[in-house]
Amino acid sequence: MTSTLPGEQVEHAFNPKRLCNWETPAQPNMGQTFGNSRFGTLKPRSNTTKPIVDEKGYLLPTVPKIKNAFQPCASPSSIPRWPTPNTSYTQAPCATMGYKGIQTDYLPTTTVSSKTADINGTREFNYNFR
Repeated sequence: MTSTLPGEQVEHAFNPKRLCNWETPAQPNMGQTFGNSRFGTLKPRSNTTKPIVDEKGYLLPTVPKIKNAFQPCASPSSIPRWPTPNTSYTQAPCATMGYKGIQTDYLPTTTVSSKTADINGTREFNYNFR
């Protein structure tokens, strides 16, 4: 069984408005381009983009390396493990107990109420019924 589709039904998916690939004027002195978008008037690019990696995906030697999620910090001891209280806002919450309400030796447990189950033999404690 064959079916025929009208031309506009197929081409509608490739409409520049749907694909969000707007064109800029050939002469940058023409000013701004106009498009129906939520951002209003679109401006043409004033400069060109430059690649920062080679064909294999490695950074070019001219690109400076920055600290990011893929590079470790200078020292592991400088990594913050627990949130610290906000000094500018005294009512800000901060961590006062360990994972899943398990009591710890280094954090106070008197300020947090969490929903946990009372199971015999576990270190978890139900703070709602204390």
